[in-house]
Amino acid sequence: MKRLFFPLLISLFLTACGGGGGGGDSTPAAGSNNQGATAAALTFTPSTINQALTAGVSSTINFAATVNTPSDFNGASAVYAYFVDDVGVLLPNTQISRNSTTQYSVALYTSPALSVGTHQGNLTVKLCRDSNCASQFPGSPMLLPYSFQVNSPATLPTFGASSSVALTQSMYLGGVAPDSATIAIHGEGRTWTATTDASWLKLSNATGAGNTSLTLDYLPSKLQVGIYTGLIAIKSNDGQSVGLPVTLTIKPASDTILASEAGVALTATPAWSRLTRTLQINDSSGASGNWNASSDQAWLSTAKSGNSLTLSANPASLPSNAISYATVTLSSTNPSISAPEPIKVALWKGSTTPASITRINQAYTNIAADPIRPLIYVHNGGSSIDVYNVYTSQKTATLTGLGATLGNMTISPNGDKLYALDLAASSLVVIDLATAAKINTWNLSSALTNTTRIKAIRPNGVEIIVTNVGSAYLASNGKFIRNTSVNVGDLTATADGKKIYAQNEGISPSTTWAYSVDYSDLNGGTLNVSPLVPATGVIGISSGGVMSNGADIAVSADGSRVYTANGAPYRCSSLSPVNLSFISALPGGDAYPNNVKVASDGRVFCGISGSYSSSDVWVHGADGTLIRGFKFAGYAKNLLDRQMAVSGDGLMLIGLTNDPLLAIVPVGP
Repeated sequence: MKRLFFPLLISLFLTACGGGGGGGDSTPAAGSNNQGATAAALTFTPSTINQALTAGVSSTINFAATVNTPSDFNGASAVYAYFVDDVGVLLPNTQISRNSTTQYSVALYTSPALSVGTHQGNLTVKLCRDSNCASQFPGSPMLLPYSFQVNSPATLPTFGASSSVALTQSMYLGGVAPDSATIAIHGEGRTWTATTDASWLKLSNATGAGNTSLTLDYLPSKLQVGIYTGLIAIKSNDGQSVGLPVTLTIKPASDTILASEAGVALTATPAWSRLTRTLQINDSSGASGNWNASSDQAWLSTAKSGNSLTLSANPASLPSNAISYATVTLSSTNPSISAPEPIKVALWKGSTTPASITRINQAYTNIAADPIRPLIYVHNGGSSIDVYNVYTSQKTATLTGLGATLGNMTISPNGDKLYALDLAASSLVVIDLATAAKINTWNLSSALTNTTRIKAIRPNGVEIIVTNVGSAYLASNGKFIRNTSVNVGDLTATADGKKIYAQNEGISPSTTWAYSVDYSDLNGGTLNVSPLVPATGVIGISSGGVMSNGADIAVSADGSRVYTANGAPYRCSSLSPVNLSFISALPGGDAYPNNVKVASDGRVFCGISGSYSSSDVWVHGADGTLIRGFKFAGYAKNLLDRQMAVSGDGLMLIGLTNDPLLAIVPVGP
């Protein structure tokens, strides 16, 4: 197959031109110093490329090109250089750099797919007056002979394959098929074949060589509602194989509208308030704006613009020093479109604005912040949970009779329920936050410890409780849904519940994970949790050190930013949500980061275990800029790992220390 490489505009030739010009013939000339009608425009050094290559690896071919008659280029507005490869020995990448007015260095790159053996031939080099090469300069085209000896590598790396995205996908019947997936094949020094046992999957190519990729497309047009599984089998010529399982769930043709967040906290105080919030509405039908929103309370208004919903509160008529509630209902004029969950809104109207840090001398070990109310829930590993109002710093309730040895807690994204582990009974306790009463206990399928974590998420508007011991439960009834691959570390999730991130705790080096989540009502409830990328140890700040002693992980509500707190390096870090690579270190900070949280307004809070530091918590803007620092713990004391929380309105910060203290800090807007 003829390969014509992209032309390189070589305007540098013009600096050597003195006069003359004219068209070139089409008979290739040897790249030498021969003169005459077919004298080459360039002399190549060496005149023939001889190079030993390693199979499966792209190598660089370097040579020099000398302009034989600079005056041939006089008056030309540009010179375009083409390298024509008839058999595919090269990659479509070429670099030319100027050494002098007549001397140039050229770099070509060999294809990693070349088979073991000898490859000989000629490259055709053209110097053209235009990008279409309708007219050539004198002495063009030219031939550049090559001889490549491709050898097997001494030691081949392990054969493998990986997908760019999760291969667990879902769609609605008759809807748009999932996006294509790129499958990278790590086949250095080998040839390979790829097949699939599923007629609804299509591979872009069935054979290949070396390190390359293929594209996977979904063909669901003939599939009905159900769950379909397939396998992509990739085999190398040395007997190795890789199997990539694929799952596609076809849901009934029922469109939904979902808000980006299911719970909203608003606040009104004399000095500062937060009375508006804008949410994004996801309409799975693809009809932008095909929805309406209504509030059941006069003090809360709704306004839509495209797929944005703005909630605005007028607290004038509301009682002071009290929480007022409203429910926003989404609906559509299309009867086939449903809204599976309402938006819960709570507004605290206070007669005073907190002005200073409050430190309460109580020993607590676990904390959780209510996403809509100005309340926090704390316990010390016993059988009860204390409730505090962060604006008054007063304990408002104690929830008793919950269990013998309480552990990790999580709260519904809309503020409906509080979930707490009972480590002694290997169970999960469910508390209705509207009534502050225990309403259920679920027996879990495995032993629980102080390292067991739980997280309430809402994929497709259905609340699920995910654990870090590989299990997941339907929140409506405690039904065990399935075992998952989430089986280690601290957990965080995006507001829509479609992404989960995890980091192991207290291990060097640290490892982070990213998972794609999807839920369907099929078969009584089907949850798919798939790794987005392979687990990775992240390289830290400019020193290049690997992150160690993982302590906490957080993600912004929209999933655009992931943050980790690690004992080293001595800064909280921002990671790519796509591949978990290191992006930047947050400014400020000190040894040793052990808490990181993201507020509803996008601000980021990084806390440390800093016994002698002047500050132990730093506030950053959503863009990462440092705003200010605070000191929570007393002298020679520190914040407890993962025991910092942000109020639902993003205006109050709370932390537990080993003084022991419960510290409540007014951050403000």
